Amino acid sequence: MNKPEPHIYNFFFSEAERLLLASHLLNFGVWEFDFLHNRLIWDNKMHDIYGVKKEDFHHQMDDFRSRVHPEDLPGAEKAMDEIISTEAPLSAQFRIIRPDGVERIIAGNVKCIRNLLNQPIRLIGINHDITEQQLLQEELVHKNEQLKKIAWMQSHEIRKPVANILGLINLIDINQVDLHHHQLLELLKSSSEELDIIIKEIIQRTRESEK
Repeated sequence: MNKPEPHIYNFFFSEAERLLLASHLLNFGVWEFDFLHNRLIWDNKMHDIYGVKKEDFHHQMDDFRSRVHPEDLPGAEKAMDEIISTEAPLSAQFRIIRPDGVERIIAGNVKCIRNLLNQPIRLIGINHDITEQQLLQEELVHKNEQLKKIAWMQSHEIRKPVANILGLINLIDINQVDLHHHQLLELLKSSSEELDIIIKEIIQRTRESEK
């Protein structure tokens, strides 16, 4: 990253302090990059998230780059360049690989702090490990897909005997049975038709949920 020319700086210490306080409450890590001194700073939670010991941390952006998943690194670097050239805060999601080889999913937010001449002087960001949430979401999606398949299969399996019952009822000559059996057949037919409608609705809703 290019260093800006030294000018009068507006450091916004209160904003950094608020982030640090929020990090303890919300369990996310806070990091900061100082352009003037080319120095990266992590709080304790960032070290926990990335699994990097303080003695192995060199306060350089390479400490971050070396931990980002190779497939996600180009996008992360592009996003970092964009946040420097624009004033809008950035939100991103990416994977990291800790020194122990464990892969984690990170949600990050970063804001560029500028001086009175609108030059970037610092980046302040937060990282949150969302691995468990993502795995839970993927599990819920998987279970939902399984339920859809079960609903589809069961509805078709149930509809077969219902269709057979309706077919048999239609084969019976109602005029040839007494009043009592006539009423029973009518009740059986209406109940089967209602069940058939319910099954068709299940099939239709299953199809719609897959769109």
